[in-house]
Amino acid sequence: MSLQSKFLVVVNYVDIENTLKLLDSTYLSSMSDPSLPIFLSKTALIEFSGWIEQSMDQILEEYLDSHICDINVIKYIKKQIKKNYGFKYENVLKILSMAIGAYNLENILDKININLFQTLLDQYSEKRNNAAHTHIVGTTTTYDTPSVILNDFKSIKPIIFTIEQEIQSLP
Repeated sequence: MSLQSKFLVVVNYVDIENTLKLLDSTYLSSMSDPSLPIFLSKTALIEFSGWIEQSMDQILEEYLDSHICDINVIKYIKKQIKKNYGFKYENVLKILSMAIGAYNLENILDKININLFQTLLDQYSEKRNNAAHTHIVGTTTTYDTPSVILNDFKSIKPIIFTIEQEIQSLP
């Protein structure tokens, strides 16, 4: 039995990858328009960042629904998840430890590349915040190309997949 078929896969990895690939191919064919590549890069950044945030929330909410019995505890932690804006590494650790406990978190962190995870989360959290609070007209802001974001997706995907599988396997 493969690892993927052993566990319920909650996070949708396919749609975001397809979206990033579409944005990348459109980006590559849009070089004649000076604004379109910027819009496509910013869209890829926002889409990828939103996917990270929603994926982490989804993993934790599924864990709460399948492992925690007390409805008040579930409601409290889900409220904390909703109040958590952004996905800096420190914020993600706080929410993970609240939902699954420090012991389980420590064991999961032993199974992933923590430095890469922290770097990507912190970089994209900052990039997303800058992109979300600015418009491109009249600015010299630059964004990573969709291909760079797609490569970063490919780097973080196994980390999030491991976190997802490890949380799903908790008793």
